Amino acid sequence: MTADYCAVNTFVFDMDGTLLNERHGLSELTLRTLNELKARNANLIIATGRHINDIRCYIDQLGGHVSAITCNGANIHDANGELVACENLPLTVNEQLIGLGNQFDVYTNLYTYNEWLVSKPCEIMLKAHFESQFFYRQTSQEEMLMTPALKIMFFGEHSQLLMLRAQISEDLSASLNVTFSDDNYLEIMQKNISKGDALKVLLAKQNISLDQTMAFGDSMNDVELFRTVAHPILMENAVKNLKSLFPHAIRAKAHYEDGVARFLNENLFVHP
Repeated sequence: MTADYCAVNTFVFDMDGTLLNERHGLSELTLRTLNELKARNANLIIATGRHINDIRCYIDQLGGHVSAITCNGANIHDANGELVACENLPLTVNEQLIGLGNQFDVYTNLYTYNEWLVSKPCEIMLKAHFESQFFYRQTSQEEMLMTPALKIMFFGEHSQLLMLRAQISEDLSASLNVTFSDDNYLEIMQKNISKGDALKVLLAKQNISLDQTMAFGDSMNDVELFRTVAHPILMENAVKNLKSLFPHAIRAKAHYEDGVARFLNENLFVHP
């Protein structure tokens, strides 16, 4: 094990573009590697924009006992699957954001405590969810306006999302965390909600020091997470803006090359 990583006992993984391969699955190498971490009594945490119901299948593949930060931190579950924290956007935000979404060529999505809601179908969004079988339910905008949301997500061309983001008023954005999880996904949560903030809550409950943490990520919704952990590991396929913010971060190979597993095997494990 590299000397700098000797104290690390908590590993945090983004999912899409990081832990999952190009088929949105966990490779055999990744499964073996993470199970070896578990065998060494390491704490494993998934930190993702996905819904908790969208990642249970991956936790099951790992044999359970994995903590989960989902909806970019709006939902937190401990390793036993118990809910630690949950925070919705105020309903007044629904009306403002859904109204803005209607002005652009984008798809508006609401993540509730149990569901993923849309008012118009978008088949391309479903591709990443075949493994989990967690799909949206199409409903009316009226229901979406009245439904508490952990996060509101807009899907569309990056140019459209940039214009939409520019239209979010200063007063509104001051109370929100507005971030791109991908060029095609603009995600909005409460101001105090992020992967980094959620990690602090979770580790405080477990009495684990941030000095013992390592995180892997690839997108702008990983910024606060990288600012929080002792060892941020940047995926080679990470977006340019994240690379610019963390120019000195250690890099792992791309997600489609099993970058997380290869980094852990090369830097933490000493095999005979």
